[in-house]
Amino acid sequence: MISPGHDFSSSVTTRLHRAPWLVTALAESSEPAVVNDGAVLVAGRIIRGVGRFADLAREYPLTVVVDHEQAILVPALINCHAHLELSCLAGLGRWPVQPGSSFPDWIRELIDLRRQTAARLGDSLAATVAAAATRALAGLRKSGVGLVVDIGNMQAGNEPGQGLPVEVMFLLELLGISREGEQAALQRLAGRDARPATGVPDALGPDLAVTGHSPYATGPKLLQELKARAAVRNGLFSLHVAESIAEEEFLRSGTGPMHDFLIERSGGYGSFTVPGVGAVAYLDRLGLLDRDTLCVHAVQVSDADIDILAARGAGVCLCPGSNRQLAVGKAPVPALLDAGIRPVLGTDSLASNPRLNLWQEMRLLRQDHPGVEPAAIFAMATNNGAAALGLAGQWGRLAPGRTARFLAVANDRVTAVDQVCDYLTATGASLQCTWIEE
Repeated sequence: MISPGHDFSSSVTTRLHRAPWLVTALAESSEPAVVNDGAVLVAGRIIRGVGRFADLAREYPLTVVVDHEQAILVPALINCHAHLELSCLAGLGRWPVQPGSSFPDWIRELIDLRRQTAARLGDSLAATVAAAATRALAGLRKSGVGLVVDIGNMQAGNEPGQGLPVEVMFLLELLGISREGEQAALQRLAGRDARPATGVPDALGPDLAVTGHSPYATGPKLLQELKARAAVRNGLFSLHVAESIAEEEFLRSGTGPMHDFLIERSGGYGSFTVPGVGAVAYLDRLGLLDRDTLCVHAVQVSDADIDILAARGAGVCLCPGSNRQLAVGKAPVPALLDAGIRPVLGTDSLASNPRLNLWQEMRLLRQDHPGVEPAAIFAMATNNGAAALGLAGQWGRLAPGRTARFLAVANDRVTAVDQVCDYLTATGASLQCTWIEE
């Protein structure tokens, strides 16, 4: 597999990276996903060819060969859901929720801890939040993540990626379920679109990507406005969807722990009308589900919900580590795959997950769903993510035209082709990798 027009200029450094194994992550191709004694041809910071070493070496006999002994060459990982600004609240995610607790109980702890932290740090809050976020991002980078979707509530949240060799897609998250809260968020959104960012306190620049939080924390009008803005900008619309039983109970009947939480925290939910259906059906009723919508968690979804998601082409982001810590259940991954949905992976935050590591997320997903093929799980962390983010031409695969930023994964076990994806998805956070960057 070599890109057309491969007569590279002599001024461009060309290298052939060789390894005992490579994974192209071509989940829907007739070409093999795993290649023995494979190589990646790189020139001008772009992958120019991928295949067997013997074939590429014959085509380019004078190319510099870089051997990666006892390694597996793989695409960079893609983390499709993180909250880096919550990294300073890491202690909250180090232990599972107590038996008998509900999802809103964890939200209470999160809000209280954020307020306590803000009161304690005062003027140094922003710097502390930014420093913790940068450390978390550096950890993701070290573990092989090249692209992160980061959701935050503070404008400063889009700063951690600066100065680090990792790409961050930052989405500012807006909330407001009551009439007052929804109107305040809409006014903020309109103000940001109407005036330049410089010189205006808390002003949203017109190019800043925004999104909503969830069907239970963001009113319908606000959700539709945010979706419309994302559509105009051809941008991602990411929402927490069907994460917990409490969310589904509230949306269906207006009762349960989520109802109690909203009454307790904000005095109610104002003019918000309980839709009487679950999260997926409600979002579909609002016209919010399409190929640019990413439904994060999707734990409490029915077969009918899955049919809707598949029909609309909506994406699903799985966060098994966070789901396990918060005891909200397991997403029905086999049913999603059977419906033709190609899930992606995210870590969520250190406030709900003891570690931000996609290798660990793959391992947990294997444990939760042992019948799912390892190759399908590896695709969730690579080319599925690139496709969901509209970046399939740059990330997610070892293929001609993609970025020459990929990984050499240390390997001392694999001896056969059918062991490669099993090793990559079952080892977990102990797996070590080195960046290859041209």
